[in-house]
Formats: sequence, C-alpha cells, structure tokens
Amino acid sequence: MVGAATISACGSTAGTPSSSSSGAAGKPVYGGTLTIARTADIFTFDPYNTQDDRSIFTEMEVYDRLVKLGSDGKTIEPELATAWKIASDGLSATFDLRPNVQFSDGTPLTADDVVYSLTRAADQKGSWGFLFSPVTKVTKVSDSQVKVTLSKPFAPLLPALSTFAASIYSKANAVKWGTQMGQHPLGTGAFGLQKWDKGTQLELDKNVHYWQSGKPYLDKVVFKVVADDNSRILQLQSGAADLLDSVPPGQVASLKQKNFPVAQVNGSAVVSVILNEAKKPLNDPNVRLALSWALDRNSIAQSVYSGLATPAKSLLPSSTLYYDGNQQPAGYDLAKAKQYLQKSSVPSGFTFPVTVPSGDASTLATAQVWQAALKQIGVTLDINQLEATTAQDEYNTEKYTARISPWTNDTPDPDELMGVALDYQPQNGLHTGFHNEQARTLVTQGRAETDAAKRAAIYSQLQLIANQQQPFLPIVEVPRLYAATAQVGGFAPNTQGMYGLVNVWKVH
Repeated sequence: MVGAATISACGSTAGTPSSSSSGAAGKPVYGGTLTIARTADIFTFDPYNTQDDRSIFTEMEVYDRLVKLGSDGKTIEPELATAWKIASDGLSATFDLRPNVQFSDGTPLTADDVVYSLTRAADQKGSWGFLFSPVTKVTKVSDSQVKVTLSKPFAPLLPALSTFAASIYSKANAVKWGTQMGQHPLGTGAFGLQKWDKGTQLELDKNVHYWQSGKPYLDKVVFKVVADDNSRILQLQSGAADLLDSVPPGQVASLKQKNFPVAQVNGSAVVSVILNEAKKPLNDPNVRLALSWALDRNSIAQSVYSGLATPAKSLLPSSTLYYDGNQQPAGYDLAKAKQYLQKSSVPSGFTFPVTVPSGDASTLATAQVWQAALKQIGVTLDINQLEATTAQDEYNTEKYTARISPWTNDTPDPDELMGVALDYQPQNGLHTGFHNEQARTLVTQGRAETDAAKRAAIYSQLQLIANQQQPFLPIVEVPRLYAATAQVGGFAPNTQGMYGLVNVWKVH
C-alpha cells in the first residue's frame, strides 16, 4: 500500500483554524471559493446509476457513508456509524448511528434514511448491487441502530460500505424526485449542490449543518469543465483555477519547477483498452491477444507518461489486495501478436476504431503508439476523438467498439473490479460483454472466503484468466496526478486517489 499524497499551502495541515485570511504557519483558514478545473462534467449524483470517476468523487463530497477508508488505505474508520459489530457467524452486522446528524437542508438523518439508502444500494438490478450481493436485508433496530443481514459470510462488507455506492441520502428527497433524484441530491456531507450548469460548471456550497464541528473550511467549491490539457495548465498558472484533478504527466516537471505543488498517488489506477465483444471480431480471444501483444507498454510508460507509469501486469492496480503480477502478463512481441492473429477468425487483419477523449494528450499518444504497432501486423486502428462526457456516454450505453481509459478501485479490496469486470451480470462485464463461467464462480467464492491465503489464491487465478482471455488489455499503471496553487492547503487524496475537500482551505 502507498501512503496518501498531501498538498499543503505551507507544508503542514496541522493547526487550529484561524478566522483571519492569513495562511501563516500552515494553519487552516475559513472562507473562500476553491475552483477545480477538470476534464469533463459529471453525469449524476445518484450512486445507484453512477459509472464515472468524476461523478463518484463529487458524490463523495455531498454524501457520507456509514464507514470510510482510513488514510493508510488499509483500515476502515467510523463516519455516520460510530461503532459496529459483526456477528460471530458472519451473517449479520449492526451499526450504531452517529447522533444529531443533519442533511444539508437542516432535516435530521434517521435510521430510516440509512435503511432506504442501503436497501437501494443492495438492489441487484442496480449498477453496483453486486458489491452487496450477499446482503438479504437492511433493517432498523432502533432510532440509533441498523442491521445488515447476509446470506453468507462476506469478507469485503466493510470496504464495500465505504464506497460511493453505499452513500446515505435523504429518503424523503429521493422519493420526492424519483428518477430525477440524481439531479437533486440531499446528503449529510460537507457540501451540498448549489448550481449545476451542465457541461460547463458545477457549484457546491458549504453545508452549514455539517456534523463535524468547524468543518468544512471552504464556503464554496466550483468545478469547471476544461477539457483540453494545456488549457487546464494555463488556468492553474493564471490563478483562474486553484486545483487540477488531472495533470498531464508531461507537465509535472514543469509545474514543479515553477513551484506548483503536485500530489502523486501511485498504485491506484491502470490504463487499459476496453473492448466491446459485441463488435466482431473482438469476441475472438486470439484477436484480443494479438491486439494486446502489439501494445508497447515500456515505450508508452516512458515516452507518453514521462517515466511516471509502469507496464501493467494485471487488470488490478498494484496497491490492491491480492495483486499478482506473475500470472502470465502480456508483453510487447509483434511476432507473437502475428501468431495469435493467424490463429484468429481474421488472419489477414481487420480495421476497428478506438475512442479517446478529446484534449487528452496522453491517451491520444498511447493510441498512436498502438496504431503504429498494429499496422505492422496488418491491423488498422482508427482513432476517434470525442468530448469526454460524450465518450463516457457512448461507453455506458455500449455503443463503442474500443476505448482507452483508466480504472481506479474505490477500496483496496479486489472484489469491486473483479466483480464488475469478470462477473458478467453487473454492467455486462463492465460493458465488454465478456462471459466466463469459471471467472464468475471464482468471484463469488472470493466474496465468501474469509481466509486470506485462500482469497489470494482465488484472485491469482482470476488474474490468470484475465491475462489469458484479455477482456481488457492492461497497458500501464499510472499515478493519479493533482496540482494546486500555493494558496491551497490540506488537499490529501487517499491511497485510491479520491479526494475529500472537507479538510481543504484556501488562503484568500
């Protein structure tokens, strides 16, 4: 596990908040607006249907969960639950609720809100219901306690409850808005939605009813959509943006030279080619293996990502529990790629498109390196650049053929990625259409197994299946990169790259 990277205005996040506008001695100050420039807008505030990191990270500011991932990336800590107890048989867990918590509109949080939110999260028809597949019911024990009942022991229960998918929100508000709830969130988090100009800007205001005394420090957070990499850098340098949530790797050295603090979180994300097997011949494993062996991962890591990335050996990020980089990972070998193509349904080659977000220089360059290599084995790659939100929607609706995109686990447990990718029922194998009964069985076994050594063996086997079948083509493991101005303090993304703004302040 890697530790959390930290950005602080003056090198320290310690200290008592000051009521003045000075950032002296690194003490947090109250007030001000933090402007974050990011590559694209979000889709929704509804955890039930969320499928992109930008929506996830924004939801984490608006909603709380029963528990949260600790800063060490290994432990689970209290959030809306102050304590919990797992039954000795592993078939239930009870949670004591924090008293006197209010939603951002001032209404009180109740056990009924928790039951409603978690029951909906565990719905197997939802995008993330598989994360809670052994959960049979969530019940109110008392006004201050809820109980989660399981059909079998469930090793990743607490990590799953720390994810965005287990966010707690107002039952009354959700019922009021129905299918439009994702546009009208009401949570107990540090911030609440104030204004949303879709495709342009989203504003969050301070939750004056927030349960953590003295938090948050900021009055407002503004997310600006700035798709082009260079434009985001210019906004940071000019002061039009205080923080970037995605820094082009080639710009890191320059920003550091100009004394812009940069946070780097390693081991949390893998950039992969995702293939839609509904588009022939991508349903042919030999085709997928040919495509994978034509990826020059070392060159991409060094030239495209300025040496900040490493060749990927698994679909799992390396900070994930039970990561195993020894399960026959694909390398770069055009002779082997040609051999797989010869054994495939298209031995003479074929043409297919790949989607990359417009303005994303690293992803475009990765596609171009791959394009040149594929040409040598008789495969033509057409590169289509789409606006990032449009590209995400094309993927969500499975209208894409291939795309290049990173994956970040929301917890260190492998169940989330293995479940959504290799258990074909949730999201149709992460929108790939990949079906493998052996993998699905192993995913189920991994959830129920509580012995660490046995779980490790299961996930090693799953990584072997993924490398042999290549439903995803892992390219490089990349750090999540953030940059800020020197006026920003307390920004500390966790080991999974997710940032909480509750402890962030801005000198103003």
